[in-house]
Parts: sequence; C-alpha cells; structure tokens
Amino acid sequence: MNEELEVEGHLIEIIEEDSYAEAASHRISDKITAYIPQLLEIGSIKQFKNLFYGERTKVDEQIRVISDFAQIEIEIIGETKWIVVDVYIPEILERVQEILVEAELEMRQTGEDPIKLRGQIPNPNDTELTVMLDGLDTTASRTLSAINSVKGDALSRLRSAMDKEFIEPIDAKEAGIGITRVHAEATEVVKVLRLKKRMELLGRRFQISSDEEKGLMPKLEQEKYIEIAVTESLETVKQEQAAEKAPVEVEDA
Repeated sequence: MNEELEVEGHLIEIIEEDSYAEAASHRISDKITAYIPQLLEIGSIKQFKNLFYGERTKVDEQIRVISDFAQIEIEIIGETKWIVVDVYIPEILERVQEILVEAELEMRQTGEDPIKLRGQIPNPNDTELTVMLDGLDTTASRTLSAINSVKGDALSRLRSAMDKEFIEPIDAKEAGIGITRVHAEATEVVKVLRLKKRMELLGRRFQISSDEEKGLMPKLEQEKYIEIAVTESLETVKQEQAAEKAPVEVEDA
C-alpha cells in the first residue's frame, strides 16, 4: 500500500512495499522539504532585517555591537515595502547611516527619541537580480544532485542485497522501478518550482529560455504547483512581525 506525504502543498509518493524503496522515498522527500524554504529565502525582503548582523562600531572607546543599540523593522503599506530603523544612542548613527547607504537605501529621519529612520525598499537592480537568479540555479542544482545521489545509493544497495540473496530478483526489480519513479517525480518538482521562482523574480521580463522550460510551463497550471509558494507573501511578513512583537505568555509552575 502506498501513502502520499504532503510537502508544502505537493504530494510526494512514499513507497511502503519494500524497505529499500521506502527509505529512498523518505530521503528524497526530505530533500524536497528542505528545498522549498531555500526558494523562499531567495530575494526575501527579510534580508533587510539582518543589515546590522555582525556590525560593530566604537562607542566611548569601546567596540559595541550595533544591533544592541539599533532595531530594524519592515513596514508594509499596501504593496509598498519600507524599512524602519530605530537608533537608541546617537553615537552609532553615523555608522548606521553608512550601512544603509551601502545597502543602497535612501532614508530620511522621521523621529527624535529614539532616532527613527525610514526609507522605501527598492526593487532589485540588474546586478542583484542576476545574483538571485544565480543563487536559484545553484540551489536547484544542489537539490537535483542530492536527489540523484539518493537514487544512486539506493540502487547500489539494492544490487548488493540481490547479489547477497537478501532480496529476490523480482522484488529488487520492482523496488528499483519504484525508486526511479519517485526520483523522476522529485526531479520534476525541483525543475517546475525553479521555473516558477524564476518567473516571479523576473516578472514581465521573463522569457522561456529552453525547450525544457517550454515543456514544463503547462505543469505550472496543476493545482499542486499553484499551491506551493516560492516567494514570501506580504501577508506572511506581516504575520511574522506581529508574532515577534506579541508578548510571551509565561506558564504557571
């Protein structure tokens, strides 16, 4: 009996008749599960919340961590995205502004206590877009390589088990067909979601770049691919920030 494992809206087959195929199915499914969050991270506006990560500056002759004295929030109004920075001590303001300029953010001061800076998050420029697309290709290639490795390892184990007569040839053949089928399904998932992400990154600039992409285009209309998000929604960002600000309930001992 087969069951299906739901992974972010897509159904990945799990083969249960044979332990070799079942183990391979789960391992391949794990690769897909890890792949989808990586797609969400590419081009994420949440990267702006980490602008101060690892940054330090001198305050009163001592090296201070900037994030201890400055806070970043993402503000969303309609379809417009803004970055809002609260600076709690003026001594770090100059370095904070340098970091924001390096990130090509145009900020203006809107408050005094604490010092509040606000600026619109721009759409990625051509260089940034190229970096994102290269990252997408790298992420997809690594996932495909990982899936190929699982398939190769599983089939090798299967051949070894058959040679040692741990499994009958007819059962080994059926298990191998199952492993190959799941591998093909997972390969399709990776490639279709890569295409979907590429389309969302490029928007109106998207053009089909290969015969393979042309063949994959109709699959984007399938419900299982429509339901899988590869780009964070503005609503998701709002919900995550609201959760961060929510007070933590302390349970009674």
